[in-house]
Amino acid sequence: MLWVVSSAEEHSPHTRAVAGSNPALPNQPKECIKKENSMENLKQILESLYELQQYDTAIGKLKKQIQTAPLEIEKKKLELENKKVETETIKKNYVSLNSLKKEKEALLATKEEAINKRSVELNSVKSNDAYKAILLDIEKAKADKELIEDQILESMMKIDEEIIVIKSAEKDLKDFEIKVKNEIAQIEQVTQTQQKEVSNIEMSREEQKKLIDKTFIDQYERIREGRGGQGICLVEKDACSACGTMLRPQLLNQIQKCAEIVFCDGCSRILLKK
Repeated sequence: MLWVVSSAEEHSPHTRAVAGSNPALPNQPKECIKKENSMENLKQILESLYELQQYDTAIGKLKKQIQTAPLEIEKKKLELENKKVETETIKKNYVSLNSLKKEKEALLATKEEAINKRSVELNSVKSNDAYKAILLDIEKAKADKELIEDQILESMMKIDEEIIVIKSAEKDLKDFEIKVKNEIAQIEQVTQTQQKEVSNIEMSREEQKKLIDKTFIDQYERIREGRGGQGICLVEKDACSACGTMLRPQLLNQIQKCAEIVFCDGCSRILLKK
């Protein structure tokens, strides 16, 4: 296809490539690209560029999702670890209760031994006062023994309750672990599918790229790099759909004629009217 370059006097400065005034054309002289053939050919090129951008947008979106997948997996693993810590804390409470019960049982045995010993001493006491003193010791030891028995009974009830809690926590942990593993497997599966999609779209992009002259590709890529991945945008309601700048009547007329590439006054993206 043959293209000619028009002079600066023939076109508005917003439609010609001005060195330094357009970030997309840093090394271009004061000129704009103008088509010698029909306007339909340029419009087809711009539409092909727009379709190329659709591929780029899809690839970028998928790659972003692929990049976040490892973070999602780590988040799931951390949730599982926290659940395990929570379950272990419950188990530690059970161990603490069981240890306390054993301490009370040892203390109870000591009290029973003391009662037995003092009871034997009653048989050898010779004075009434000594006899009464031993009886008081035995009664006090029996009172302590009853209190300890109540404490042991209370500990046993708490332990029984804690066993139920532990079993429930262990079941919850097991179910949660299965859930997390399934979610991680799903994330990995989705990521693999997305990676295949990226490869397929990239192949389609390369085919689409072959339909467009390198001059336009390079220009589109330069703008796209500096404009958040968008090098060409549609005109909607007489405004740039990317930055929202209202377009001057002169630009709208030039866009409609489609005899040359027109750039947005606000963001310097290539403009296309469907």
